[in-house]
Amino acid sequence: MSPRLTLLIILLLLAISAQSQVKISGTVVDTETKDAIEFANIALLKSDSTFVSGASSDMKGLFAFNNIPSGDYIVSAAFVGYGKKYIPLNRVEGNTDLGNIDLSHSAVALKDVTVTASAVIQKPDRKIIMPTENQIKASNNGVTLLRNLQLSRIVINPINNTITVPDGKAVQLRINGVEVTSAEVVALQPADIIRIEYHDEPGMRYGDAAAVIDYITLRKESGGSVSANLGNVFYDMDWGENFVSAKVNHKKSEFGVNSYWSRRGINWTRENTETFNFPDKTLERKEEGEPTRFKTNRVNTALNYSLQEPDKYLFNATLRYNYEYTPNEFSDRKSVIYSSDNDNPLSILDHTTWKNVTPSLDLYYQHNLKNEQIVIFNAVGTYIDSRSSRLYQEHRQNQLNTDIYSLVLGDKYSLIGEGIYEKTFKTGKLSAGLKHTQSYTSNEYSGNVSTDIGLNFAETYGYAEYQLRKGKFNYSLGVGVMRSYNSQGDDSNEKYIFRPTLRIAYNINDNAYVRLHSYISGYSPSLSDLNNVVQAIDSLQIRKGNPALKTVMFSSSTLNAGYNKGMFGAEFFMRYTYDHKPIMEQISFGIEGLEEGKFIRTNINQKGFHRLNMQLSLKFKPWKDYITLSVSPGLNRYISEGNTFTHTYNNWRVPVNLTLNYKRWSVSGEWHPRWNNYWGETLNIGEEIHIVSAGYNAPKWSLNLVMFNPFSSEYTQGSRNQSVLAPNISNVYTTNLKRILMVNFSLNLNFGRQYKAGDKRMNNNDSDAGIMKGTK
Repeated sequence: MSPRLTLLIILLLLAISAQSQVKISGTVVDTETKDAIEFANIALLKSDSTFVSGASSDMKGLFAFNNIPSGDYIVSAAFVGYGKKYIPLNRVEGNTDLGNIDLSHSAVALKDVTVTASAVIQKPDRKIIMPTENQIKASNNGVTLLRNLQLSRIVINPINNTITVPDGKAVQLRINGVEVTSAEVVALQPADIIRIEYHDEPGMRYGDAAAVIDYITLRKESGGSVSANLGNVFYDMDWGENFVSAKVNHKKSEFGVNSYWSRRGINWTRENTETFNFPDKTLERKEEGEPTRFKTNRVNTALNYSLQEPDKYLFNATLRYNYEYTPNEFSDRKSVIYSSDNDNPLSILDHTTWKNVTPSLDLYYQHNLKNEQIVIFNAVGTYIDSRSSRLYQEHRQNQLNTDIYSLVLGDKYSLIGEGIYEKTFKTGKLSAGLKHTQSYTSNEYSGNVSTDIGLNFAETYGYAEYQLRKGKFNYSLGVGVMRSYNSQGDDSNEKYIFRPTLRIAYNINDNAYVRLHSYISGYSPSLSDLNNVVQAIDSLQIRKGNPALKTVMFSSSTLNAGYNKGMFGAEFFMRYTYDHKPIMEQISFGIEGLEEGKFIRTNINQKGFHRLNMQLSLKFKPWKDYITLSVSPGLNRYISEGNTFTHTYNNWRVPVNLTLNYKRWSVSGEWHPRWNNYWGETLNIGEEIHIVSAGYNAPKWSLNLVMFNPFSSEYTQGSRNQSVLAPNISNVYTTNLKRILMVNFSLNLNFGRQYKAGDKRMNNNDSDAGIMKGTK
């Protein structure tokens, strides 16, 4: 063969080869937000799944495979927390742009993936947090994992496992969309938790929840699990938080049971200073108390059955039985009162008991329709059997001067029904819902006051909300209407409240965001305040119910901004709320009938109440997730406007939290300064606590030691009332809650393989017994 012919053949082969080299490219985005997904894993496979090449998406979600021979291929795209997607490509002969590859969140996406770096995905309405391997190893249940994550504005008390926002309001807890109790969260095994969705500004379907924490977990296809979490104090006081749970799975069904036992036995001492301004004189009273026992026991048990066909339907039934018995209430006291009008002191005995039995049945059904549609139905029936008694006596020189006794037997029946419809579009989502609550309460009062109260209550709430994504902006607009109604005898009240909401979110980049959320809502009076009954508090004061109370309308506006990258994170939170005609206490002086000469405490609709809450949360991670330090300075300002008073109050605080996790060892320390709340004319002084803990977490068991208030000599709470007629100062303290060592042991055993849990998206419950008490 001549050199010229050889060269010609080589050039021809190169040309043919060059023509057969193609480029395959695309962009990986989030299905919901259309935001680019950085660092997604892209694999190019042959049609027989043989690996050809791999790539990662850039910060704009782009990827490309260059110089690929023509042929048949499969492109797979995956990212932590998202479901994997496969795209078959047949007869690829030229450059191919796949366009957007949409990835959806999946509860099974992390089943075989180990997260080694902290992952937080910012959504318009929530944050999605992927726990790291180190954080999971350092946790023994769902609550301790949440502590290790140190989410902004989430306060966790490791002694009693309560989860609240800084002002003390409870956080709504969910597992796979199901609203649950803290006992069920404690029963979670950290290794089964895929991700946590944190709704710091919940949408309309969550009602008036202060915040929502949703654990997305795996569920077993067969076999089951058993877990226990036992926390007890073994000296100086009676304290226990004990949880036991079990689940058994068979194909589409899951059977579960969980039980929670909480007990307290603490000695409290009270000191009160009271002033009573009569029309013709002023009386000063100083109370010096002695240690008085507070004792309570709670046992909550739930039986659960769920039937699920993934992506088709979910049926869930839960039977709950809650029992609470408090033979000695927190308000109990034994004390001596020194009065300015008498040299002989009064001896005081104040003893209250409470018993409550609450069975309930929760039925839930969710059906996934075609074209990204979901319908949900939920019905909850509850019966509350309650019993409350109070004995109050005043003795002077061994003579009984005041003898007050009351016994209240209560029965309440309630039914809550709710339906929700959701439709997802390419650039948005429409949701609508209707919820109705109906209850009847019957209270029988006996003792010094004998009467029967029958109270009907109804509340209906309907809403529609649309979320729209456009570029880096996300918009949400909703409208709702609430109707509240109550009747008692011949008296009845009815009110309608228009409830609009607007949310605007702007994602500056992958590390920073700004959100604004404003809405109008309302809340109904408590059933206990509506009771048309009068009860004596002591020899000078009475408490009077008010069936004329009106539903309160309030508005809220919140600004959120955050930045999170590498070892540093910062979040700013500011919220302003206004209650129009809020229900607050009014003190008056009786001038006729049985009320003559008494100071009357009753709740009425006052003028208005303003709150301004600000907090800057700073988080530092100098060494991956092994060390996390958070500092959160904040300010609370209150303006209370009554019909006859105006009060203002400012509260500054700087909580600090430090966590150290190494392999399966964990050490933490936290300090929470007082969050003081002002309402009406009363300043409620919150608790100041500091906690140190250390523990070891093995795969199936853990042992943790928690020291509560190691640097305090006593634990204190209190209140200050600034009314003109009857101001008072109250201090409550105990030495039982200093340097408490709690031993916590947990056990997690499981068997069977796992798969995605059903996503039950709502839950309703009723816990208001509707009894008015005569305690202070």
